[in-house]
Amino acid sequence: MALLLGTKTRVLMALRKEAKRRGLSVTAYMEAAPPETLIALIRQVDPAVNPAEIVPGLPDLPAVDVTRWGLPPEQTLSTSLSRRIPVVSAAVAAARAGDHRPAVDLLTRSAGDWALRSVAVHALGEAAADDDTWVRSWRAVTGEYDPHLAVLDAHALFWLAWKLRGNKPGAATRADQHDAFHETVVRAETAARRATELAPNDPTPWCTLVTLARAQGYDPIAFAAIWKELQARDPLHRTGHEFALMYLSPEGNGSYEHLFAFAERAAAASPSLAFLVVQVAYDLEDHDERVWQDPRVRRALDVLLTWLGSATGGRGVHANSDRSWAAYGLVSSGRGAEAVPLFAQLGTDAAGRPWEDFGDNAATVFDSYRRRACAATT
Repeated sequence: MALLLGTKTRVLMALRKEAKRRGLSVTAYMEAAPPETLIALIRQVDPAVNPAEIVPGLPDLPAVDVTRWGLPPEQTLSTSLSRRIPVVSAAVAAARAGDHRPAVDLLTRSAGDWALRSVAVHALGEAAADDDTWVRSWRAVTGEYDPHLAVLDAHALFWLAWKLRGNKPGAATRADQHDAFHETVVRAETAARRATELAPNDPTPWCTLVTLARAQGYDPIAFAAIWKELQARDPLHRTGHEFALMYLSPEGNGSYEHLFAFAERAAAASPSLAFLVVQVAYDLEDHDERVWQDPRVRRALDVLLTWLGSATGGRGVHANSDRSWAAYGLVSSGRGAEAVPLFAQLGTDAAGRPWEDFGDNAATVFDSYRRRACAATT
């Protein structure tokens, strides 16, 4: 977590300054100074941070109590994506219970509302990857040529591929997991291509292909062809832009400057895509924590806050996702006080990125950013 790394850097600088003033080395000063002195210094740098996280051996002091700011306690936080939108949550719950009908109804009604459809397919795809009993019941009723079912099948295979692989680093992933992942990715690509034929106007299967581009090792020409098809159907497709960033990342086929250029072009097209610039900063922060002071990032945060303050931006299906990116970016940029209202609107919703990137620690990281935001108001 780059913010914590930044805090450690600033604490070390403060320790060096104090040690130099006393004519001691940093090590000698830390050994001589009483714990309360070190704690006070750390709290000057970041009043919300737990001293034990910065200097091993210091007391594990209580965190900032976010309930004083009207925020829900940590134990009530949820990382469930489907809870964000009641109609999606209801369809997922029914599907997991074996009833396909609410999912069919939702996907039928979402045709044309590509934002809702993207969220619904993503959530239902995960449910299908976990247990496809309800999908098989659906197929038994409508047959193999249902376009909504084809779109869902492709994304469910995308989910299944990642579940088979697991979330451990490559070196810690078994060979059989790698094999299962790549085999399933190929199946997902085939299913997505079929879905584009059965649902020719739907951007969703093209988005699924964008999500698979990096895993499949598409070259820039192949990726550009897929991207062109997605753009033709929905030029502001949010999920497609998110996954395009992953393909274009330096770990894939690009550089951070390419990422910023891509994100800024998208944000210029619509404030609904301003979060992409914040996402680029998030991807870069472990390499350069100063990115949060980059004028491009600060400008994007301002645009994002304005967007969230509008009726369209504040009530859309991606509103909480935008709030999460804005809150993370504001805290990281030293503007934590501005993030408190966003955390209040998020309530118990700790789902989605960037929090989900921390795996089992998602809720804990979400809470740590709330604490830093609240501490910045004092």
